[in-house]
Amino acid sequence: MRRPAQQPRSRPKQAPPPKPVRRRPPLSAAERRRRRRRRMFFFYIFLFLAVIGTAVTLSLTVLFRVERIEVRGESRYSAEQIMQASGLETGGNLFLTDTGAAAAAIEKALPYIGEAKVSRVLPSELSISVQEEPAASAILWEGQYVVLGASGKVLELASAAPENCPVIKGVVMQQAEPGSAAAFADEEASTVLQRLTSALSAVGVSPVSEIDLTDLYRVSVLYDGRISLQLGAPTNYEEKLRFFTALLEQGRISETDSGTFDLSLAAETNHGYFEEGLPSSAPASFAPASSDTVSPGSASSGGDSSAAAPAAG
Repeated sequence: MRRPAQQPRSRPKQAPPPKPVRRRPPLSAAERRRRRRRRMFFFYIFLFLAVIGTAVTLSLTVLFRVERIEVRGESRYSAEQIMQASGLETGGNLFLTDTGAAAAAIEKALPYIGEAKVSRVLPSELSISVQEEPAASAILWEGQYVVLGASGKVLELASAAPENCPVIKGVVMQQAEPGSAAAFADEEASTVLQRLTSALSAVGVSPVSEIDLTDLYRVSVLYDGRISLQLGAPTNYEEKLRFFTALLEQGRISETDSGTFDLSLAAETNHGYFEEGLPSSAPASFAPASSDTVSPGSASSGGDSSAAAPAAG
């Protein structure tokens, strides 16, 4: 019997010879030091960030709690009213307190506060400093007087003008909300008024009975109900008013003199012109007792002043 032919057996594939292992050369001592320093550098950076993060977290959650709120400065409002208007409370975080918003809230809610400042006092106090804004002028509007500060902010709506507060003529108001800036129909009139009241306050001209802005280029101020200061164009108000106060201090204008003082060119020429008698637009109650007139004279506010003030009767 014939046996079937057997297929030749395939030889198993031999595995490739292993690749020779290349050993890294040993690191030098200098290289090991460099690597150690690099690892320590990153470790300290991580540690620093962790410490800072922990400190910030603690300061915002546990530390620097507001424990006291102090009110400084004199005003017509009580400390309780100021604190309530600010919206600040104890227990909050000192650094998360919005001091700017608190100050703005005080100035809005309490109009006679001209400037409020809220500051942090470590470790746990908020300090509120306030400064009152005095009444600078009053305007009759819709049957009531709008009392304004020198900044143009509406301080209050009153039935009568405050004492020693000049009444403004010749302007038309559009809106008056206490705590907000007054809105005028003529924006230029608003600018001139603010500039003039600021100058009156800076120079210290008082008392002022009336300010006439009917013609913005012939502005007049009624001083003490007896001297009409003609200021002319809306420029150099402080220089013109200082010229006038210098004559008052020198006694060139007495407490009984009344009339019209043209200061429209005083800043440029260092001269003013006085004439007895108030303009016809002045209130009758302030009319001069005598009809005598004095010739206009030139005046200098310097040491060689030659002001021609009215002669005493």
